[in-house]
Amino acid sequence: MRLLGYGDRLSAPAGGRIEFKVSSELPEFTPSLVRLRRGGSPVHESDLLEQEVIADLPATVPGRVQVARAGSYVEAPLRPGAEVSGAGLAVWLLPTRLDGDREQTVLALTAPGYLLSVSARGCTLRDAGGTELARLAVAPVERQWSFLAATISPAGEVRLALHRPGGAAPRVQESHIQGLQGQESGFPEPRGTGSWRLRVGAGPRGGFFNGRVARPVVSATSWTADTTDRLAAGEDAVALLGTDGVSALALGRDPAATAVADDGSLTAGGTVVNRPASAVPGPFWRFRETDFRRVPDEYDALHLHEDDLDDAGWETDVVLTVPADAASGAYALKIRAGDHVERIPFVVTPPDGAPPAPVLVVLPTWTYLAYANWRTYAEFEEERVALYGERRGVDPRDRWLARHPELGKSLYDVHTDGSGVMYSSRLRPMVNIRPDYFTPTTRGLRHFAQDLSLLDWLDRRGEDYAVITDDEIEDRGPDALAGHRVVITGSHPEYSSARMLDAYQAHVESGGRLMYLGGNGFYHVTARHPGPSGAIEIRRARGSQTAWASGAGEEHLSGTGEPGGLWRWRGRAPQRQFGVGMTAQGFDKASGYRRTPQSRSDAVAWVFDGVDVGVGEIFGDHGPGLGGAAGDEIDRADVALGTPADAVVLASSVRHSASIVLVPDDKTISYAVPTAPDPRVRSDIVIFGRPGGGAVFAVGSIAWSAAMTHKGGDNDVSRITANVLDRFRDHADPVAGA
Repeated sequence: MRLLGYGDRLSAPAGGRIEFKVSSELPEFTPSLVRLRRGGSPVHESDLLEQEVIADLPATVPGRVQVARAGSYVEAPLRPGAEVSGAGLAVWLLPTRLDGDREQTVLALTAPGYLLSVSARGCTLRDAGGTELARLAVAPVERQWSFLAATISPAGEVRLALHRPGGAAPRVQESHIQGLQGQESGFPEPRGTGSWRLRVGAGPRGGFFNGRVARPVVSATSWTADTTDRLAAGEDAVALLGTDGVSALALGRDPAATAVADDGSLTAGGTVVNRPASAVPGPFWRFRETDFRRVPDEYDALHLHEDDLDDAGWETDVVLTVPADAASGAYALKIRAGDHVERIPFVVTPPDGAPPAPVLVVLPTWTYLAYANWRTYAEFEEERVALYGERRGVDPRDRWLARHPELGKSLYDVHTDGSGVMYSSRLRPMVNIRPDYFTPTTRGLRHFAQDLSLLDWLDRRGEDYAVITDDEIEDRGPDALAGHRVVITGSHPEYSSARMLDAYQAHVESGGRLMYLGGNGFYHVTARHPGPSGAIEIRRARGSQTAWASGAGEEHLSGTGEPGGLWRWRGRAPQRQFGVGMTAQGFDKASGYRRTPQSRSDAVAWVFDGVDVGVGEIFGDHGPGLGGAAGDEIDRADVALGTPADAVVLASSVRHSASIVLVPDDKTISYAVPTAPDPRVRSDIVIFGRPGGGAVFAVGSIAWSAAMTHKGGDNDVSRITANVLDRFRDHADPVAGA
């Protein structure tokens, strides 16, 4: 990809401003504003539809290459006037990926200074020029806590000590450096600090540490061997050394913050770069409590990764002021250089004070972020193609992404040390959130590109609608939905906060109508961190449908402190609020639905007006990609999980293959003979009303909106959706009597 970019936000109101950052290998590029009408490409065998919009943009922009710099660490400049005369450095560390001879910097006092590093071969103290001052030919134990300390006296006496787990005597190496006061050794002469700074987890030129760090201590003077032993025993650094000329960064004190307090006086505090994992246990965790808020002193660690990325840090190339008269919808900054084209999507939301449109679409941007730059397709291309029978392979952007680990990962990936990716930021290029992105698992559209099909369907009907994102609901709560008669979800609103769930509930309870046109929705407990990156966070509980599992003691979100995992285990299974919830997934093919006898009730029979399907007959067994309306990930109704007793199941999917499997959430050990096929592997279409005219319609399938496009929208799935939308929009009490 020779053109690549991202915006500083995923949505803006008409009249608002977005800054775009672009990396171009071409001398110049041409920007334009387009409204995205429908996703597609020649590979999809359907056309991408877009409409150019007049905007105040430059004719051309000079191209330049910009590079993202991954890797997390903490940095703290020394206070002006601080004096360095010798040094002491100490840190608790739990390495998770020691890679041969490659040295990873654990603690550094730089400019020029000292670097304390580890590798699979041992521990090393160097000066900033790379000169080795001391070495231990024994390494810390991977995935266990060790304590590493180094002292350098003004007289040139150097001591390097490693305390490993198990209670054995520490490994110590002592040496003497000639010329510490500026003689022939080349070692820097101690003097006023100037640009001196402390770094935890990285040196001045990289060498990122993979693993946990806790209780870093740096002193501008040396200390004794006895002090090293007492620090290794867990004594408080400030109590031992005082605050004068000492840094004791409190890494875990505020897990949600990007600022770190210093209990000493050597620095004014540090900054966390690229969002390492926080709210993780430290070396003195007693295993009695898993909520970091209750035992903050035991959660005094950060888990650093060489591939963490919170902000690519690119400079702005194009500033767009969204036209004040731009209709709410999906847009993109389209940049072109010769045959190379890149589209950076965003949503234009209604401006403040605009009268609410009758219909509001909520695009699930938190799900887009969760999947952003998912690397599984390229990494396992042959297996995926064989598994799904996809003749078109993967999107070329996935192969390109596999060669560029610096662009960060999705919440479905793991870091290079095998630990799960907990955070996903919008301040980076996200190559799979594009209107022409090809998803091999669904043989075509998914996520953003599929949700554009819903907007196209609304356009073709001439609907008056507006579009917002998950962020607007998180920002404004119920006010984001207020006044809109019908709220429609995207196809896969999986990641939700409590504030978002509360907003949907308030909308229905106040007489609003909700059409949940997707599957696997409202599933994962999710939080958004404050700050420009808009990073979302999850923790993955064991025993659920998961790509990785959180470690022991790590299941509370650092951003809010609340337990992570599934909303189901918090008592808010999606069935309780939306009628259906996640039950199964599979990608070989989708199925149709069989209409139920209950759907003949006068209160709900209108759903099937104009649809030539009787009770027990099949509909929805068509569509692009998977070939049916019930597929990808599907939801079922279940009174035991909270489906309202008065909800009507209009139809249930049938004839799923053995590849459509029940989620682990529902699997327990049983000695009974299993029923095949499992009756829980089904998608249910549900409708129910609420006092005051509120109503919910849920289809329980990600594939539903794709099937709506079959034959240009002239099909039974489209007709059913239109019937519900018309009734929900225009009727005072759409499900009265159900």
